[in-house]
Amino acid sequence: MNKKNLPLYVKIVRYAAICFLDTLFLPIYHLCGLFRRNRNLWIFSSWLGQKYNDSSRIFFEYMHKNHPEIRCVWLSKNRRILKMLRENGYEAVSVFSPYAMWLSFRAGMIFSTSSDEFFLGLAKDSVLMELWHGMPLKKIGFDDNVSKGNGTFLHKFGLEMNKRFFRWKSFMYMKNCWTLTSSDFFVKFLQTAFDLPTERILPVGLPRTDALFSCKKESLVEKVRIEFPGCKIVLYMPTFRTGVWSGKPFNPFAADYGFNADEFSDFLEKENIVLLYKPHFVDLELGQNLSSEKRFIFIDDESYSELYNFAGQVDMLMTDYSSIYFDFIATKKPVVLLPFDLDEYLKTSRAHYFEYSEIEGAKAKNWQEFYRILEEKSYSPVSEETRKKFAEYLDGKCCERLWEK
Repeated sequence: MNKKNLPLYVKIVRYAAICFLDTLFLPIYHLCGLFRRNRNLWIFSSWLGQKYNDSSRIFFEYMHKNHPEIRCVWLSKNRRILKMLRENGYEAVSVFSPYAMWLSFRAGMIFSTSSDEFFLGLAKDSVLMELWHGMPLKKIGFDDNVSKGNGTFLHKFGLEMNKRFFRWKSFMYMKNCWTLTSSDFFVKFLQTAFDLPTERILPVGLPRTDALFSCKKESLVEKVRIEFPGCKIVLYMPTFRTGVWSGKPFNPFAADYGFNADEFSDFLEKENIVLLYKPHFVDLELGQNLSSEKRFIFIDDESYSELYNFAGQVDMLMTDYSSIYFDFIATKKPVVLLPFDLDEYLKTSRAHYFEYSEIEGAKAKNWQEFYRILEEKSYSPVSEETRKKFAEYLDGKCCERLWEK
């Protein structure tokens, strides 16, 4: 049974048991703060400890290449990732090993893109750099009162207990936590989302966006350009919907949004477009039924070496409410927005920090409008004003600025 659907009395008993065990651990947590940290030992992880990607990866590789005086170690729950990193000359340790516990006890700095990547109970007084995974249009962290039952009394009570006493439960609760911003515009949202003062939000940009400018060859992109000479490569990346938790995932390729497979195929052929579809990882099964269309390519984490290096080589981005919009506009390439389910999304998934109308770009409410936008070429890169508003610090030098800080 999903935790969300448990009876109330079961949830209360469960919370009480967890609080009891956490209380027993409190003395150990505070004792760890009495020991000096090794400021030249940094540990990295990303995406629940299951992936090697995002800003943690880009900064990890930057440090390994440019600052060998700092010992950088990657922690992971994934055996395949550990093997790959070791074969490539990096130091990588399993999250589940006692040695990982020792590293978290000694590390001077810890870099992450999400919570629940490894146990923070021994990391008191480490500097915790929450690189996160994008600038927020949708409400996140402490501001999210829609998804996962946030806003209920029991949820709020749990948050308050963690913030006051059991701080190791999340990066957001730790006193020595910092984060980054792509522009000054997002600072006020990050303050409330992570409960941070302004001085702990560094204006350096997101390390992952440096890969947009790296120009390393991605084999899939090269293959597409050879197979379809002169084509326009469009990357479609819709954001995550909470509907998947209730068994109602969002499918953009549904008749409700005017989708017809034959019409879609004819359009791609006529306009010489190849569409690369990268769903959120919880929606991977959606769209695979279109894989027989040669100009529609379903991609996942195995389709590229690094996502943002890959994204930097396409000609156009399609998205809806994803934070990749705020990153991709730094390339000065066009973005077409597909807010097919805007009203439903705001009600059931995430509220927004600001009006969607403030997002610049051609918008399509269904597939027919999308076809018209591309046929008429009524799209363009965002204005310089919008680029500076949302992506002021994204210029390929974010890692360098973060190191300097």
